[in-house]
Amino acid sequence: MEQHLFNGDSAEVLKELKDNSVDLLATDPPYGIEFMGKGWDKVLPSTDIWKECYRVLKPGSFIAVMSSPRSDVLYRMIKDLEDAGFDMSFSPILWTYHSGFPKASDTSKMIDKRLGAERKVVGKDKAGKTSKAFNLSEEQRKAGTGDTSGEYDITEPSTDLAQKYEGSKLGFQPKPAIEHIIIGMKPHGSKSYIDNVLNFEALPDNIKMTYPFLQVPKPAKKEKDFGMTGEEKKKPQRDEGQEKFNVPQKNRPTTSKNTHPTTKPVKLMSYIITLFTREGDWVLDPFLGSGTTGIASKLLNRNFIGVEREEEYFEIIQQRLDVSREDLIKFFKTEIKDTQTKLDL
Repeated sequence: MEQHLFNGDSAEVLKELKDNSVDLLATDPPYGIEFMGKGWDKVLPSTDIWKECYRVLKPGSFIAVMSSPRSDVLYRMIKDLEDAGFDMSFSPILWTYHSGFPKASDTSKMIDKRLGAERKVVGKDKAGKTSKAFNLSEEQRKAGTGDTSGEYDITEPSTDLAQKYEGSKLGFQPKPAIEHIIIGMKPHGSKSYIDNVLNFEALPDNIKMTYPFLQVPKPAKKEKDFGMTGEEKKKPQRDEGQEKFNVPQKNRPTTSKNTHPTTKPVKLMSYIITLFTREGDWVLDPFLGSGTTGIASKLLNRNFIGVEREEEYFEIIQQRLDVSREDLIKFFKTEIKDTQTKLDL
């Protein structure tokens, strides 16, 4: 098994790879939504990068590209992949993780504020539920401060128009409990689909029962930090999908050795790699992040190529992937004997 890691821009690094040499593209690229104000998430990946991925993939190879469920992000991501040459006539896989915060604005409160009317405080209530984050003050929301585990004011509308819209939400988005895994293929030319049959039977029975929904929780701190050395650092204050006013609960860890804000579960990436490859195949991730795709590839005896531009994350990758396969298997309590072994991390 081989693993090759590159700290650089995928647009340049991928040019060094051979044509038709990779069996699967599995990646979690930037979504272009300026997540947590991160500079690397301001724009979607360049189509030139996807074209290089197309070049290095073998004919008939699949791509599994993660995306926000937002329609605008999905549309642009799929369009860019199609423009790069990929066949996008496949249904997506949905990663279901059952957590996150709903996002909305209280219409009644916004109306009173617009009209300059002060709302009357009629009581207090305990926060602690994620939905109570909507009731932080405007100042707390802008500053990203406030304590959702304490008390908050219960107010009533001050104007007739605000009363009319009491209870309604503006711009509501349900809690981000899923992400899309966009599936595509480099056209196989003279090959038939039988040459690229999915390794579906190698998935655990519980996953096969819910497919194409992959129900996998977000990784715990212990998993994120496994293999990391050194002291813990202050971690991002919000999980993926949270607005600035969604502050952490008091019992949520605030420090971590792995400070990447969007670390994906090893189990999730293992299912994807199992589905689309066989032992000894090559897996490519041009947006490696904190290295999860590489860990899953090592666990499953796949060769791997990973590229990450951000130096601070590349250091995390190196530490996480420095762990031996034997120690990884022991940590995840996995029994991997051959390519047909059912994966149950």
